[in-house]
Amino acid sequence: MKGAGPSFLASWNGTSVKLIWPIVFLGLSAPAFAAEESASQDGLAWLKKMASASRQLNYSGIFVYRHGTQTEASRIVHYVNAAGGVFEKLETLDGPAREVIRTNDQVTCYLPDSKTVIIEKRSARRFPALLPEQLTSGVADHYTVREAGRDRVAGFDCQVVVLEPKDKLRYGHQFCAEAGSGLPLRARTLNEKNEPLESFAFTEIKIGGGFNRDKVKSRYAAKSKDWKIDRSALPIAETPAETGWVLASQPAGFKKLTELKRSIAGRAAAVSHIVYSDGLAAISVFIEPLPKSRPAQSLSYQGAVNIYTRPIADYLVTVLGEAPAATVMQIANSLEFRGTAK
Repeated sequence: MKGAGPSFLASWNGTSVKLIWPIVFLGLSAPAFAAEESASQDGLAWLKKMASASRQLNYSGIFVYRHGTQTEASRIVHYVNAAGGVFEKLETLDGPAREVIRTNDQVTCYLPDSKTVIIEKRSARRFPALLPEQLTSGVADHYTVREAGRDRVAGFDCQVVVLEPKDKLRYGHQFCAEAGSGLPLRARTLNEKNEPLESFAFTEIKIGGGFNRDKVKSRYAAKSKDWKIDRSALPIAETPAETGWVLASQPAGFKKLTELKRSIAGRAAAVSHIVYSDGLAAISVFIEPLPKSRPAQSLSYQGAVNIYTRPIADYLVTVLGEAPAATVMQIANSLEFRGTAK
């Protein structure tokens, strides 16, 4: 984890023009505007198809994750049964062994090197299911969405879809969706120079096929009976609640998605959790009582995720999300408590 990632730069021109220009523009720009609107709708249709395919299809394969100078290959198997149940197995193929088994929202992570089993609820979106399940047309308010030709990934023809941010508050994205099913075969998060901050790409992929229970069984389940069980990330209770924390300066386009309080094993006080989203990127805010050893303000990143931590009065605030450092820091620095102290 290192320093802050790059951000985007947007500009605008407020120069006035003579009255004759709007008349000329009305004649020339209407077809162009209609074409742009149609292109945007086509791009959004692909995004919705990708979001659906990554959750509803059966697929298995190997993909590579790259960020900075690091590369990691993983094998994934994903099944959905007729009743809507989701079964998934993800295992790393190089570096430290790690296996993740998911059944619906229950996630079990096996770390054989440390003989540890981590049990948690599914929260973060993972490749290829990187897009929100409920994708709305509001995404086009903050990104220019367009098709950008065809390509090939893992031997499959795929449609390239580009999302260009309209301001410096968000990252750009590029997807390549399998031409028939819409399953994302490649995904890139881009900085202001159109350079990848991180990328995922299948090198092998099989789409479809029937459910096979053996393919999603853990190879470590039987031998992990004496391993350490870590449930620290698993909330005892989650309650939607007004936490009393608000933003004095909310980044344009980001709206509060959820607000709740979590009781977590081993912690005396509940942790406040607020999520803001622009329809694509999500930023999580965690607020908890300040520990006895007051931590320093810090900014770090992993891939395209920026993480900013700062103490505020008697609280520790951690803000993280796949957004430029300036956006994450703006949220953290504008948090104010306007509730009633307890």
